[in-house]
Amino acid sequence: MHGYNLVLTLGGGSLIAFATFFIFRKVLHWQGKMASLATAAIMLLLLVPLSITSWQGLDTFAIHFAFYMMIPYGLGIISNVHEERRIREGKEIEKGMHWIPGLIIVFFILLAVVDSIIILFATKGVSGPIAQLVLPDSLSEDSGEGRQSKFVGTVPYNFQKKETEYDEHQERLRFQKERGWQILDGWATTPVAQQDSAFNLRVLSKEGEPIIGAKVVIDFLRTSGMEADQQIELIEGEPGHYGALVNLSAPGCWLLRIVITRGEETHEVTGNTEIAQLVDGNVIPRPCAIGEPDMD
Repeated sequence: MHGYNLVLTLGGGSLIAFATFFIFRKVLHWQGKMASLATAAIMLLLLVPLSITSWQGLDTFAIHFAFYMMIPYGLGIISNVHEERRIREGKEIEKGMHWIPGLIIVFFILLAVVDSIIILFATKGVSGPIAQLVLPDSLSEDSGEGRQSKFVGTVPYNFQKKETEYDEHQERLRFQKERGWQILDGWATTPVAQQDSAFNLRVLSKEGEPIIGAKVVIDFLRTSGMEADQQIELIEGEPGHYGALVNLSAPGCWLLRIVITRGEETHEVTGNTEIAQLVDGNVIPRPCAIGEPDMD
């Protein structure tokens, strides 16, 4: 439900379901089963168009559907038991709701609100003051400014998703190891976020001869936000020397993937790189967290 606050759609929708049921039950004096069916139908009429126009995944739809259907169903059972007691005992039962059904209603309202908050944090992430309060300190000992919990699903080397692609990747790595190309150098100076930094590579053969006429492409990937990803093609200057200016938008750890192609030969290197931050004229390192892999 893109553009909607889950706390409102899930928690507020649950309150609408309760209110609708009690209008049918107490104002229109419908039987519990009829009030339950009518409430469920109305909630479906609200849910289905909203989900179709703003689809956010089956998990989001499923939890809304569960709460929107479970609430009228539960209220129908409670009211039906109340009606059966009245018929069986042949007299009016004391007015008012027993504390157990009331406790169940409060429980489901709280459950809807808590679940909606959890889903909201899972999809939108935790940032700002809340992130500073609930998230652990950075392993890289940086300031933690801008930390957030959102996972956008960046898995750049997830060849295991398709067995054929994984097998082809493994075969390329075998040929690559036998070929023995050497990839040297990198940043000319310490790279700083939002500033042009020279990235230069020397590509040599196994025997140390320059690899000329190759296409060298680098993907800089930001796991905390795919919108920041960049692809840069290095330009060949001297034989075997390739370079370009790179301007990355945020400090910290970036994944990188270097792909060198010459004819039918492909050489790939993956790893990460650290981008510093300029604070009051001083270059502040923002290293990768402990345990993150070095260059392959």
